[in-house]
Amino acid sequence: MQSPAPGARAPWTPYEHAKTNGTSVFALLASLSGFVCFVGIGGALGILLGLIARSEIARSDGRETGRGLANGAIAVGILNLALSVIGLAVGVTYLARPSTARALTAPTMAAPTWTPPSTHPLKPATRPKSAGRVSRAESTEVTAIGGVTVADIAGDFAAELDKQHHAADAAGETLVLWVVVRDCKPCDGVAAALTNPLSQKALSKVRFVRVDRDEFQVELERLGVPTEKIPGFALLDARDHVRDFIHGGEWDADIAANIAPVLGKFVHGGYRQRRHPWPGGVREDETPI
Repeated sequence: MQSPAPGARAPWTPYEHAKTNGTSVFALLASLSGFVCFVGIGGALGILLGLIARSEIARSDGRETGRGLANGAIAVGILNLALSVIGLAVGVTYLARPSTARALTAPTMAAPTWTPPSTHPLKPATRPKSAGRVSRAESTEVTAIGGVTVADIAGDFAAELDKQHHAADAAGETLVLWVVVRDCKPCDGVAAALTNPLSQKALSKVRFVRVDRDEFQVELERLGVPTEKIPGFALLDARDHVRDFIHGGEWDADIAANIAPVLGKFVHGGYRQRRHPWPGGVREDETPI
C-alpha cells in the first residue's frame, strides 16, 4: 500500500464515526417549538434550518448524519405554518363579525310604552265618583317599575285621579300627572328611561298618573294642565289643580341621562333653572287679574 504524499489529507475511512449534524437537531427543535408557542415563527425557522442542515450533510462527504432529522424538521415546520395560517384566518373572521350588544340585566322591569288599558270591570273608587266624561277603555292599569309606579288612567277621569291621589298618599309617593298621546316617540323615550338606574334613583317613590291628552282634553284643561307640549308633567295640589308644570323641551335627547336629573329635581321641588318657565294658568274657578 502506498503512503499518502507528504501534506496530503488521508481520505475518510469506514472506521471513523459519523456525527449527527447539529443544525438538523436545532431545525427539528425550532419546528416543534412552533406548536408550543402557537405561532408560525418556529415553523418557518425550522424549515430554514432544515434546508441548511441538508446542504451541510450533503457537503460532509458522509462525515455527518441527520438527513432524517432535517427532513422531519421541514415537514413539521410546513405543518406548523399551515396551522398558523388557518388559526390566523379564523381569528380575523371572528373579530370581523359584528358584535351583538348584550342586554341590560335589570330586571323584572319593562318599559311601559303607551298602550290602551285592558277592559276588565272598573274597580270602585275609595271615594264617591265625581261627574266627568268616561274614557273608551274601562279600567286603570297600575304598573310597578322598580321604585317607580305608573298608573294608566281610564274610566271616570275625576274618580280615577282621586283614587290615584289616595294611593300615592298611602304609599308615601309623590304624584305626577304625565300627559301623553299615542304614537309619541318622546313619550316612549321617557317610559323606556324609567327602567334605568339613574331614573330609579331620581324618581324613587314617585307615582306617575299617565293620561291620554286626546281622550281627556276637557278634563285636563279644567284642571289647568297645559296640553300643547307633549310629554307634559304636572304636580297637583290637594284639589288636583296644577301647581307646577314642565314638558319634554327641558332636555335634549330622550334618554335617561338627560331625563332623570330634570324630572328628579322637578318632582322634589328643586328644578329652578328652566328652559321654558311655566307662567302658571287660570282655572275655571278663578278670575284673571
